[in-house]
Amino acid sequence: MARVKDPGEKSPSSIQAEVQAAVALCRQRGGHVTPLREAVLTALLSARGPIGAYDLKERVSDAVGRPISPASIYRALDFLIAQGVAARIESRNAFVASEHPGHDHTCILFVCDACGSSSEIENETLERLLAADARELGFSIDHRVIELSGACAECRTPAK
Repeated sequence: MARVKDPGEKSPSSIQAEVQAAVALCRQRGGHVTPLREAVLTALLSARGPIGAYDLKERVSDAVGRPISPASIYRALDFLIAQGVAARIESRNAFVASEHPGHDHTCILFVCDACGSSSEIENETLERLLAADARELGFSIDHRVIELSGACAECRTPAK
């Protein structure tokens, strides 16, 4: 069964708790979370939806009080994605914090064309099907992201 996380607005204490959990997860996996990487993750978690690297650059620069180069933002994003705590929405060239960072799973993203919001789910049945297909093909999967675009429930509901 698919599990969906409510994409509602997060409190500062909730964001900080998610950052600390992600930092602990990265350390457990052998990754080193620098202050910049932590600032990028905090900005991703604070965003109300997918965010582009240049918007992240502005937010992080404001948060740390100095200009941050785009290359530094991209390196931090690469690290966070490799650690499984962030994902790239390829079709939008935007980034989101993973809603299931401790789980090794295919990132299945539903992206709304109208408002740009995204929701991530886990689906064990789909995972098994993809793994079986990969085994049958002798294929080794390195990166697992599935994007589905359409309209979210809020945008599908007619205005009253």
